[in-house]
Amino acid sequence: MVIKINPEKILYPNVDKFGKYILKNKNNISHRNFAYEFGKLQQNYVKNQEKDQFCQEANLLADILMAEKEYDLAGIIISALCKLNEANPNHLEYFAQKGYYLSQMSGDYVHMMARLNDLRKTYTGCKERLYDYIQVLYKQEKCLKKLTKHYPETTTTFRTVTREIAPRENYERMLGYVQTEIGKLTRKKHPHDALRKLLSAQEIFRKNNNTNSINYIQFLINEIEKSLKTIDYEV
Repeated sequence: MVIKINPEKILYPNVDKFGKYILKNKNNISHRNFAYEFGKLQQNYVKNQEKDQFCQEANLLADILMAEKEYDLAGIIISALCKLNEANPNHLEYFAQKGYYLSQMSGDYVHMMARLNDLRKTYTGCKERLYDYIQVLYKQEKCLKKLTKHYPETTTTFRTVTREIAPRENYERMLGYVQTEIGKLTRKKHPHDALRKLLSAQEIFRKNNNTNSINYIQFLINEIEKSLKTIDYEV
């Protein structure tokens, strides 16, 4: 039996009261209803210009749910907080890291990618965070390899209340773009590894007949090979 939360019958004017009700009835509340009512509660806080207070209280509730091993419910909260803080890099980084950890606990590669994408947003364009940006790319590559290799199993661990999982081909293309980015950024310091990434990406795009990406990757490969020949000549 699934209980649909009725806001007229159950009064929870703040996150604390909402959380107490959820903890008391967590076994009878669907994820969809939880997300819907949590979203309405968020709207009320934002409308009253209490966004920061909401984030603090919601984050605390997520911690409590994690302690109760209610990882899916905690994940719904953290995903919402990531969206709410897209314009605040520091807050987004914190919630994205937390969400990534939660998704790892559940083996949910799709949401791991979503949170890694959030982290990429916080590091993009920041020269002082280039190392962190590249490390996120490596995590994305690892995640996408597992996702595409174990796609049928991934569809069973994917948790969402709003949309279906994307086709495997979408994640394969994403892997190609990530490997291209890694190759581009590491080609000077790690040319041989960069070549392997770029050749792998090129093969992915050949399957999809993506001529622009194939040509761009070939340009990068040519640049790396020229630099390696120069090194060999100088030696």
